[in-house]
Amino acid sequence: MITKEEVRNIAQIAKLKFNDDELESFTEKFSLVLDFVHHINSVDTEGVEPCYGISDENGFFKEYDIDQTLNREEVLKNTTESEYGYFKILKVVE
Repeated sequence: MITKEEVRNIAQIAKLKFNDDELESFTEKFSLVLDFVHHINSVDTEGVEPCYGISDENGFFKEYDIDQTLNREEVLKNTTESEYGYFKILKVVE
């Protein structure tokens, strides 16, 4: 079972904020998820071939006409911030 302090630490890393009620609820739900992961890890998979996807698609890219694409200006016109012709996003790694 995960503790509230561990959840606070994970929340801080993930830049999440919880009040006390939310922290209690999230701790319970997170514990259930971790219990399920431990259960899955205990399953014997000896002799089972790895599965890298669940789709029968072969992964090739679709063919698109040039008319179906957007130019850089069209793509960036609805963003709040752009820099050097790209989307500007928040830094997520410290």
